[in-house]
Amino acid sequence: MLADVVIVAHNSGALLGEAVASAVQQAGAEHVWVMDAESTDGSTDALRERAGDVQVVPVANAGFSASNNRGLELGRSPFVLLLNPDAALLPGALDRLVASAQAHPRAGVIGPLVLNPDGSVQANSFGRFPSLYEQSALRVWRMVQRLRGNSKKSPRAPDSPAPVDWVTGAAMFARREAVEAVGPMDEAFFLYYEDIEWCHRMRDHGWDVLLEPSARVVHHLNGSVGDASTLAAAYRASFYHYCDLYGLWGLKASARAGLVLRRLLGGAA
Repeated sequence: MLADVVIVAHNSGALLGEAVASAVQQAGAEHVWVMDAESTDGSTDALRERAGDVQVVPVANAGFSASNNRGLELGRSPFVLLLNPDAALLPGALDRLVASAQAHPRAGVIGPLVLNPDGSVQANSFGRFPSLYEQSALRVWRMVQRLRGNSKKSPRAPDSPAPVDWVTGAAMFARREAVEAVGPMDEAFFLYYEDIEWCHRMRDHGWDVLLEPSARVVHHLNGSVGDASTLAAAYRASFYHYCDLYGLWGLKASARAGLVLRRLLGGAA
């Protein structure tokens, strides 16, 4: 097989088994690495008992980036798929990603089309790099979609491989040559925005980021999450770090002003 699969698991529940099974079916158990980031819910213990040759590797719970990076260090295949524990490959997805990478030798990262369980395209699964203008335009677009009845705010998917700024880390197919050139994920991101920043670095180093719509993954969004307030704090910290890295001072100031306003109005922080 030309691709390894890395799945980071932290109290991932029953969905972990589905993710691993889909990866094993398409990559082979010897190419699947499950990084157990201090799970306490029994999900990785159960996996060790029934998953045969799947390699379950204990790692510190130091964040999504750090755990993925430990997984990137293990395999030797020319490509690696980073897959969330609450996502599952649909039939043929991995072969199509490999074929797309071979057809596009400057593609450093390729994202499959990420779907909700009902088959709709998942919101925030690919897009343009954040900026004050883009975030404002996105808010307007989402409002229009709600008025049109697109409650899931599903973006329109291309019919063929298309360049995008970034793809979600829920299912991210990377070329090892590109990873060696740009470096691994930034471990200063504990959770969120590590995928966007990695794609940004890929683009800055001359690699392409593509969306491959013929390869499909079902993602049970928020199927493996923690405490809401903890996640919100992690999101803000990662967003601010991203803004600092790329000089997005206006975007950062706007986000902080919005947070203050929501708190004054008694909304969620």
